Amino acid sequence: MTNSDWSVVIPYFNESDCLSICLSCIVSQKLKPAHVILVNNGSFDDSINIAKNFKKKYSHIFNVVLIDELEPGKINALRAGSAFVKTKYFATWDADTFYSPFYLAVAHRVYEQVGLSVVAVMATNVKGPLLSLKSLFRIGKIQILSRIFKSECHAGGYAETFRTDAYRAIGGFDPNIWPYVLEDHEIVQRLLKVGEVRYPVGMWCVTANRRVNRDRVTWSGKEKFIYRFTPYALKDWFFYKFLASQFSMRGLNGIRLREQTWKVNSQSRNVK
Repeated sequence: MTNSDWSVVIPYFNESDCLSICLSCIVSQKLKPAHVILVNNGSFDDSINIAKNFKKKYSHIFNVVLIDELEPGKINALRAGSAFVKTKYFATWDADTFYSPFYLAVAHRVYEQVGLSVVAVMATNVKGPLLSLKSLFRIGKIQILSRIFKSECHAGGYAETFRTDAYRAIGGFDPNIWPYVLEDHEIVQRLLKVGEVRYPVGMWCVTANRRVNRDRVTWSGKEKFIYRFTPYALKDWFFYKFLASQFSMRGLNGIRLREQTWKVNSQSRNVK
């Protein structure tokens, strides 16, 4: 049975190796979303057929919306997908991530119990089995950091859910506001102006191993340090003056996230 309060938006670009697993997490949710919005951002592999087959197979359970966003870049796909959201809450999922069956149920409970002060509920990403020491340490770390450093984002775009009215009130994902990578952190900067962000213990997901090396498409250690210790009153300066200029110089616009370096490396190994 679906819950009419929820939608899930999944952008994808050539994700035929993992999209099916991600979509299976939709089916296994204890609280199922009423709407599933799949945004094809220029794929030319079999992920397009995987999305179509999902709609054909599960249209009796979910309202599955298939969108083609021709403008390349994840932020463009997120903007296109979120425009179709008609529910009270929605989640953005990444096609290469596995989601706990209780993912939406936990987020829903936080929104409903805490009230309108909560504008976003985020998950913790783990790298392996949930009960491993590494995963438990990661969960504990996020719990501590999110309480100490309340004016920063502690989750990536693969682990974010939003109260739809708050998301729209601050302008949503918009390349005209932020055309660079780290759109997941920048949008939290705007959301914190209208409410609070929560990181419940029981909300988790497992990100793909291929995410291990993303040094080419992320910020530096120095930039992270400045972000953490910049007072919230100056966080706009950090993003829109300092970080924007740094990313612009390094060419870290949102389209860089389309660089699937793991495939290039794999092909290179096969050639050798």
